[in-house]
Amino acid sequence: MYYKRNNKRLSVSGRGDYMSTSDFIIQYYTNLDACRKFFYDIKWPTGYYFEKCGCTHYYFMKTKNCYRCANCKHDERLLSHTIFQDNKLPLNVLLYGLFLIFTANNGISSMELSKELKVNYKTACLLQTKACILMKNSNSKRFLDSDFYESDVAYTGAPSHNGKRGLGTDKQPFLIVLSTEQENQYPRFVKMQEVTTDSSNIIKGYFEKYVKMSKERKLNTDCKTTYNILKNRIEVNNEVIDYDNDNHRLYFLNKIVSNLNSQFIDRFHGVTKRMLPLYYSEFEWRFNHRNCKSIMDKIKNYIMQSSIAARKMIRDSMDQYATARGLENAWGCQMGTHKINLILNIIE
Repeated sequence: MYYKRNNKRLSVSGRGDYMSTSDFIIQYYTNLDACRKFFYDIKWPTGYYFEKCGCTHYYFMKTKNCYRCANCKHDERLLSHTIFQDNKLPLNVLLYGLFLIFTANNGISSMELSKELKVNYKTACLLQTKACILMKNSNSKRFLDSDFYESDVAYTGAPSHNGKRGLGTDKQPFLIVLSTEQENQYPRFVKMQEVTTDSSNIIKGYFEKYVKMSKERKLNTDCKTTYNILKNRIEVNNEVIDYDNDNHRLYFLNKIVSNLNSQFIDRFHGVTKRMLPLYYSEFEWRFNHRNCKSIMDKIKNYIMQSSIAARKMIRDSMDQYATARGLENAWGCQMGTHKINLILNIIE
């Protein structure tokens, strides 16, 4: 993402809690005890406690890599009852993979992740999918609260097969909302979600759920009449935009959409419509956390709040969601048949 960054973050004296890759390798990857302690704090933040018998003492079973209750001899693994319950990767490899995914400014493809972790492609895909689920869960708790907003219904996909543009295209539409400090200045946070069509009711429902509105706030759009339904809740400016002007009202919003589409093609080399909801969530999370420093604490909190998500559970959930949203058997970007089959087998 090509946005101005704080130079102090890149300096040794000004980066604060920012962790570089070399810092991570020294602190975690080469130190299995530190990795184990990281996941131990997720499992038992106040110390070991087994609920069934109330025992607070344990034996660590090194051969089984689990914790055995000193009273009832029950074995408990660090990642049980979390999204990584069925994980078979070494803890340092798992944590390194999460670190790479959450700290990659422009995202990291499953192929790059596979090469870096020295795991097979399907394992890397599953790890990335679960990380996107953690990002999506984090996004669902954020709402936009600003005096100025920009919004539009944009489109993702390869060139249209029917040759139509705008509302008549067969590309995948998605709703995007950006909050700014000032009108068309200093972007703050973004929210986005795939939609079935450019509809007033869909826009109204999304704004009521994720955007704080009042008559004192202002919303800029691109001559879209579908936003008129919000005029009784917020000031709507939907005049025609002159895109030849470098300072037009949706400059940053269009920049974000352009970076999103470029990332899908240049970084991921094509994304299926079935997978678009997770990739939208990943892009949204990266933009909103572009200045994040304490990434390890966030990863810890995300895993702590997660629930079990096995391969079959993820596959069934995505199938149901894709069917309900009309995303099944449709592709967001062009790619080879081999690539499509690999993506469909990610969580099978």
